[in-house]
Amino acid sequence: MVLKIGSILLGLFLIFACSTPTKNSNSQKKDTNIVVDAKALYTLHCEACHGMDGTKGVSGAANLKVSKMTEIQIKRTIENGNDKGMMPFKDLLNSETEIDSLVSFIKSLRN
Repeated sequence: MVLKIGSILLGLFLIFACSTPTKNSNSQKKDTNIVVDAKALYTLHCEACHGMDGTKGVSGAANLKVSKMTEIQIKRTIENGNDKGMMPFKDLLNSETEIDSLVSFIKSLRN
């Protein structure tokens, strides 16, 4: 009798241990609750050439206050760099959320 109960418990344990866990539907969604400090990203990656307010212009950096670039153009430039080979930051930024936050911050510098 004890052997039979032990066999049943072992069988149940193996069934549960080997079963594939179901994925939580929330784990497949993009995490939109991430808080990104876009100003800190700008300070770290952009301020040296563009300046605190976007007007510094070191090494021919664009004046961000008067830039007419669209969000898509800004994002592409951040990711892939410009025609001078500057700013390919795609590998330095950790997520799409960071890039999008940085784009928004850069747009906020405009007059």
